[in-house]
Amino acid sequence: MSRIRILDESTVNKIAAGEVIERPSSVVKELVENSLDAGSSEVRVRISGAGKTLIEVTDDGCGIAREDLELAFVQHATSKIGSIRDLEALSTMGFRGEALSSIASVADVDISTREKNSAVGYSMAFRKGKPGEPKQVGRPTGTTVSVKNLFSGHPARLKYLKADRVEIGHVIDTVTERALARPDVAFKLHNDDAEVLNLPRANNVADRIADVMGRHISKALISFEASAFGITVNGHLAKPEITKSTRDGFYLFVNSRPVSCSAISEAVETGFAGMLMRNRHPVGVLFLDIDPAKLDVNVHPTKKKVRFADEKAISRFISKAVSEALGDVRHIPEPVPKQRELFPVEPVPAMPSISPATRSKAQEQKELFRQTEESPEVAESATLPSLRVIGQIMDTYILAQSDSDLMIIDQHAAHERIMLDKLRNRPEKKSAQNLIAPIPLNLGKKESQLVEHFRPVIEELGFRIEPFGKEAYLVRAVPAIGGHIESEKGLLDLIGELAELGKSRSITEKKDEIMHLVACHSAIRAGERLTMQRMALLIQEMHQLDNPYTCAHGRPTIIRITNAELERMFKRVL
Repeated sequence: MSRIRILDESTVNKIAAGEVIERPSSVVKELVENSLDAGSSEVRVRISGAGKTLIEVTDDGCGIAREDLELAFVQHATSKIGSIRDLEALSTMGFRGEALSSIASVADVDISTREKNSAVGYSMAFRKGKPGEPKQVGRPTGTTVSVKNLFSGHPARLKYLKADRVEIGHVIDTVTERALARPDVAFKLHNDDAEVLNLPRANNVADRIADVMGRHISKALISFEASAFGITVNGHLAKPEITKSTRDGFYLFVNSRPVSCSAISEAVETGFAGMLMRNRHPVGVLFLDIDPAKLDVNVHPTKKKVRFADEKAISRFISKAVSEALGDVRHIPEPVPKQRELFPVEPVPAMPSISPATRSKAQEQKELFRQTEESPEVAESATLPSLRVIGQIMDTYILAQSDSDLMIIDQHAAHERIMLDKLRNRPEKKSAQNLIAPIPLNLGKKESQLVEHFRPVIEELGFRIEPFGKEAYLVRAVPAIGGHIESEKGLLDLIGELAELGKSRSITEKKDEIMHLVACHSAIRAGERLTMQRMALLIQEMHQLDNPYTCAHGRPTIIRITNAELERMFKRVL
């Protein structure tokens, strides 16, 4: 084995570059953050060859003094901190002093700069990490850093870069994140000769979100602020009807630093509990301001990850803040009709004869659509407007009228939300309803193990289950909310879905998911015919909910079609 020896400066720089400079967007990140730390009001980024040929960042910040130019490219030389204690009050994006030295070790770098009170500027070139002589130049206040031929001397690094469109996408994401964090700064991004981003200075975060994500997102934003034990959360999240299949539509900033933290992302989604469909994620921006002493940003060289002193408490605080903000907003989505010409009108065929069975059903449907004067009406509440029941279609949807708007209610989704609320919030959630005749369940080995595993939770909800021979059980009571779980099939369906939860997490963590399943299996089914009185009762129960707009799985329970939309659909207005 070789003896221990100190690595030379060039090797140390290249190792550091491997951690800090992973791809062109890493260079953009470090240079843009330096520009922001310099107090810039405008940052311009230009790339060529997806950043492999050229990355140029220009700002109007404070500039760099001539005597500091060369020192700025020495590893661990920085103006951001003086000692480890300064990390406890860190207010800058950078602090390690690794970025410029790392970039210069894997690319050719040219820098020109001028301080505000200086009559002239200075430029310097770095080749293979070695500086040239400073030269006087004429230029405006600020700094320009040009990075050329990235990884040209490191073919292994080039090999691991993705296609140009992917690398350009990472650069766009990097600039977008910093732009969202700093709406007071103007950002421009050019790819070759094409303008990709042009974000003028914005008055506030909402305006910047509109410029970055689009006006349709900004119009659907729910903005809120909450503070507790020295932490402030400021959120701008889109309503639950606007989601994405991935988490790339959610931006998290801690002390204005864009970070990735799965615990916080999950906390936000917990705040959306019951409003998001499965495998859908929120869209928007969340800012978390916290005492730097309670935060560790020195976890990874890229500074993308952070560690909190009390992550669980912060997560609970964020979930509560998001939940309360969403609870104050109505979420009745309005469908957007497809903009297309109507099909040509064809002659109406002769009406076929109606068989007795068909006639009977038609008469029943006609009975449901009685005169509106006889239709039950439910008065307005804090969450829903006054609704008059019109009838039921396809034995699945309830039609109701609110002023001039048509409301369409998914009876299963609405009743599922009602059942979930009873299980979560009402005294009867722990009460059981004894069955006149116990329901026997003959299960396989896997299912019986699941019943034993989840038994403490499901019995707390109101089930009473007793072993009855080998891998068999008797169900003697069900939750007082009743519904379709009062049958062998309903119970077997519930146990089948319990199997999908598995046993990887604790029972306590799964309690809410089990409530979702019980609510779903207890609810009125699609295809179940309802009387007018039953529909009115269901809507009356919706009025008592804090959140009647989504089911336990996040699907909408009710949609609105306005009179204006109907008139456009029927071409009554242009």
